[in-house]
Amino acid sequence: MQRVKAAARLAALGSALGSALGVALAAATLGGCAAPSGAADDAAAARASREPPQLRLAPALLGRALNLQQHITITAPGHEQAIDVLLEADAAHVQLGVVAMGQVAARLSWDGVALTEDKASWWPQAVSGARILSDLQLTLWPVDAIRAALPPGWTLARQGNVRTLSQDGVAVTVVTRTGPQVVELDQRREHFKLKIESRDVDAAAASDAPDLAPSP
Repeated sequence: MQRVKAAARLAALGSALGSALGVALAAATLGGCAAPSGAADDAAAARASREPPQLRLAPALLGRALNLQQHITITAPGHEQAIDVLLEADAAHVQLGVVAMGQVAARLSWDGVALTEDKASWWPQAVSGARILSDLQLTLWPVDAIRAALPPGWTLARQGNVRTLSQDGVAVTVVTRTGPQVVELDQRREHFKLKIESRDVDAAAASDAPDLAPSP
């Protein structure tokens, strides 16, 4: 029962973490009507052009190895859910595991060429591990590497502990490092927020926590 309730909450959040097209389809279904196919396709394409680009940055561009345990709180209008992410990265691979309700919900592997993702049967398909990876790369990978991967019209500015991803001069995603191990990501256009609290697994036994600030 707990899994069913949590999965239902995650499914609701999936509309925020998934594609804008998924949101549109859900709205059309609940409203009992659907737009003509051509109009729906045009609207979906327009929405997709306004979504933040999904990053697929090479692991080597990170410039360091990571072995992190992350607690991510996802907040969308009327919903809040927490998941845990295990993130390992070196020059060759990025591996990500999503843990929900004490069980592995999704696994993702990225080697700079091929992206593979496996999901548990109960894990909502709209909640994309690939999107989580993109958001984590936006917070951790070097600014110059991100800028080089952005499509035309998109820019990334950095001022102190704040990164701002903009489209045509309008802020779309704001990443704020509020502490050495805490990052808050505000998706202003899609109306959801992530709070990412990190813990270095390799240094967990050390008395002094490492600074997990994004690469410059």
